[in-house]
Amino acid sequence: MGSNRDRSGPTGGRPSPRPRAGCAVALALASALAPAAARAHPHVWVQARSEIVLDEARALKGLRLTWTFDPDYSAFAVLNLDSRRDGVPDPDKLAELARARVAALAETGYYVQAKLNGRLLAFAAPQDARAEFRDGRLTLFFTLAPAAPAAALRSLVVTTADPDFYVAFGLAPGDEAARVAGPAACLVKVTHPAKEARVGEQLIPDSDALVRPGAAAAAGADYTGRVLVACP
Repeated sequence: MGSNRDRSGPTGGRPSPRPRAGCAVALALASALAPAAARAHPHVWVQARSEIVLDEARALKGLRLTWTFDPDYSAFAVLNLDSRRDGVPDPDKLAELARARVAALAETGYYVQAKLNGRLLAFAAPQDARAEFRDGRLTLFFTLAPAAPAAALRSLVVTTADPDFYVAFGLAPGDEAARVAGPAACLVKVTHPAKEARVGEQLIPDSDALVRPGAAAAAGADYTGRVLVACP
């Protein structure tokens, strides 16, 4: 999601053509394109949870990810998925939404960066994509497994962030943010963002400086948390 690509806000809008191929990710997130000003502030807010799955030998089997979207984006994302007009998206359409959204996130690396035992981890295609719509919020579930068999986990650092700061990722409160599923007695430490991105807040004023490469990433750095897992 570069600064020169289509953007899709949670409430929709007129399309604004931009040349970068990454616009497919914006399309995947909202199914419509809306113009974005040359400033660094998010248009979609996500509360993230993760479950780190280990096998009996403490090898990493995958990350089970849960993303809950803000109410405005959620309402927009499920627009026209309710054929019965009862406020509940059709199950088959919701399932297709999940598959399409997750598949299109591949070019961003699913916004997830993980370092296993100090080395950057590559992921295989996502598994188990599904979605729920409850209490006015869309939640997306999917699993990322290592692209190659992983070594026994000594340390794992996971961050979830959009370097262009179009999507603001926060972590669920307290122990809800991350847990380990497996036999090992591992320590989980969650570092919450130094700042909290609030819905509708313009975090950075308009400035020519923000069009420089990396400006959005710098703006979003204070809003990025991380999960650290350490196993004996």
